[in-house]
Amino acid sequence: MTLKLKFTLLFLLTISFVFAQKVTIKKLKINNKFDHFAARVVNDKIFFSSNLLTNRGREILDLYEQKLFGIYEGTVDVEGEIDNVELITRREVGMSNMSVATYSKDGKYMYFTANHTAKGENKLKDKNTFNLLIQRAEYKEGKGWTNFTILPFCDSDFNFAHPALSPDGTTLYFIADVKGTKGKSDLYKVSVSGHKTYGEITRLADQINSSRTEIFPFVSADNKLYFSSDRRGGKGGIDIYSYDLGSNDEKQKPVSLDAPINDRGDDFSFFLNDDLTSGYLSSRRLRGEGGDDLYYFTGFDN
Repeated sequence: MTLKLKFTLLFLLTISFVFAQKVTIKKLKINNKFDHFAARVVNDKIFFSSNLLTNRGREILDLYEQKLFGIYEGTVDVEGEIDNVELITRREVGMSNMSVATYSKDGKYMYFTANHTAKGENKLKDKNTFNLLIQRAEYKEGKGWTNFTILPFCDSDFNFAHPALSPDGTTLYFIADVKGTKGKSDLYKVSVSGHKTYGEITRLADQINSSRTEIFPFVSADNKLYFSSDRRGGKGGIDIYSYDLGSNDEKQKPVSLDAPINDRGDDFSFFLNDDLTSGYLSSRRLRGEGGDDLYYFTGFDN
């Protein structure tokens, strides 16, 4: 091998290494001992989920000593940091459990995870529990979020959670544990018409769902499905996977995202901005601040 050829190969390998390592990720200053997750950017605002707190800064728990969560909104600076944070309130029913939301592109509709107020059956634990459901709310100037409506397919005997709208707003993805679910929770979808009516729910294909747990779906502007799973073959704990919804490849399988997006800890709640290079994720990785922490990343290329 000539010296010139050796140099060329070394140069190409160096370029490839730099390209593979160009994603940068940083822990946000907003993180503390409480949970922060499910960040979503909508126009000039950012929304995320975190613990509900008393005026003294203590966690609010329900009657069963479980954490209650709220949805917070804020602004984003040029470094991806979150400022000017305020809690979204449900004026129609007061403060109650809200988390993991998705929004229409115009910011007028929000779908979020809440709880049934009546007990349903828990198929796994053989007892009655307050199962999860998905609600829709409408934003009106001068009134805030109003017209809270439980989606019609949310049977109180099952869990429905983690809604995610498609870029065109005509499909809602979510997780559920209804009859026919393969793992503890699978990915489902339903058609949306004007944010008023909904079709029949459909379970996503077996090459997407596994026998384990699928959570936190998100669909990017280029129609790729991102979700988290603890399926076998991951990088540790819960990992983030991608699947191209626009592909015609019937043998396509979800792909685990490379480091530093996925780490040895639990990584979930992936969000990609419309520029397809920057976004947010949540993680329970080493050197975190507490429970679930928010991270901002740039240089993404998948």
